Amino acid sequence: MRLRSLTALAGLLIALILGCALAPEMMKPDPVPLPKGNWELVSATFAEHGRVPGAPRATLAFENGRVSAFSGCNTATGAVGGGDGQLEVKELAVTRRGCPEPLAWFESRFFKMLRAGPTYYVDGEVLAIHVGGDRARFRRATGP
Repeated sequence: MRLRSLTALAGLLIALILGCALAPEMMKPDPVPLPKGNWELVSATFAEHGRVPGAPRATLAFENGRVSAFSGCNTATGAVGGGDGQLEVKELAVTRRGCPEPLAWFESRFFKMLRAGPTYYVDGEVLAIHVGGDRARFRRATGP
């Protein structure tokens, strides 16, 4: 009887130890995929109402490992990688149209944020990105 109890206790301890060793692997959250589709800016710490008055709303689009951005004045495009909550925008090419203030200032902050390797999360129809003190929130665009 005593041997059976010790064997059962040993088996329980081994299961507990193995369970603890495997638990961190089993508890890892699912990886966060890169955003997909078209997004329009709703709010940003560097734009009072999510846009510069009189200018079209800024947008982002993610497709086939590329990101396209529109500031309301110029467009930018580049390869995008990363994932799991971190964007890595590589070699962002930007058109050089002269933009009036305050749009030029906004554009500079917007594109700088994309180049800086921001963190992101997607929650349904909302995409949020942030780096340092800059934060931007986008909603999924409904049109083309």
